Amino acid sequence: MKRILAVFVVLALVLGAALWWKIRDQERRAERPPGSSGIVETTRVAVSACIGARILRMRVDEGDRIRAGDVLAELDCTEPDAFVAEALARVEAAKAQVTAVKSRMEAAAFQARASKRKAAGQKAQVTSIRAQQSNALRQSQRAGRLAGESVMARVKYENADAVTRDLTGRLVAAGEAARASELGFRAAELQARSIEDQAKAAERQVDAMEAALKRARAAQAECTVKAPLNGYVTLRAREPGEVVLPGSVLYEVTDDSVTKVTFYVANLDLGRVAPGLPVTVEADAWPGKSFKGALTRVGREAEFTPRTIQTRSDRERLVYEVEARVENPEGLLRSGMPVEVRVDEGSAAGTPGGPGSEARTPEAR
Repeated sequence: MKRILAVFVVLALVLGAALWWKIRDQERRAERPPGSSGIVETTRVAVSACIGARILRMRVDEGDRIRAGDVLAELDCTEPDAFVAEALARVEAAKAQVTAVKSRMEAAAFQARASKRKAAGQKAQVTSIRAQQSNALRQSQRAGRLAGESVMARVKYENADAVTRDLTGRLVAAGEAARASELGFRAAELQARSIEDQAKAAERQVDAMEAALKRARAAQAECTVKAPLNGYVTLRAREPGEVVLPGSVLYEVTDDSVTKVTFYVANLDLGRVAPGLPVTVEADAWPGKSFKGALTRVGREAEFTPRTIQTRSDRERLVYEVEARVENPEGLLRSGMPVEVRVDEGSAAGTPGGPGSEARTPEAR
């Protein structure tokens, strides 16, 4: 009995120690900052050809450091150069056409003004002849009443009547001339408007030719492929002499100045993380060195979720994906590198709703 009692005492002590150790471990886990192991991701950009052409030169190799704007490759520009020359010639021809049409427009406008003045002169002449005819008619009528009194009165009447008939004929002719001048003025005015429309169409043609020239020059500029960002070359996909199509990848460039680290936090720690909180990242490859960053996103859905959540241990198995932006100016962190991430809760800037959390909330993303 003493031995059995001793065994029970030992088992009780062992179980009590185990329970105490588990409770203590849970307390330490609750006290330590949230975080876990993560994977480093860098920004990768595929540099492609925008035009179809033959490669003349590939300026850089895999592993080379480059800066934004550096020339990476040169393509054969014979065809784009020809398109630019053709577009330039078309623009000059269109401009010459505009100049010629504007000269015709000025001439037509001058002709319309001359026709207008001529029509006005003809109308004035009609008015003058009508006044003379009216006066001659009155004289003829007065002479007609006195024609029977003497030979001289008869002659005077005949002369007045002849003048009246002459002025009547001149009035008819002047009226026809005035109507012809008016029609000529209207025709000249319509012609001037037509030429003005032609001038506007010619100007639009110049705009179209200049747009074609701009498009040709844009294609010409794509003969020189430049780096879109700072980084290093991780892939050289083509060689000189190859013919590439639009969209063909020439290089892959990686920017590691700022990296993204993806890690997971447990369900119990979800309330302790929020976008904007600072993080500290450590890598096995660089012992004793830490990298600073900030949380940018907290996942909205749980990962590794059990089919049925029934116990506390099941809930503890839930984790959420979290992303952090980490400064990497020396390029020490590399794509795919495993790291340890620790969320620094003590920073005032990292409190939910504080500075830094407003700009990058999950909803905003």
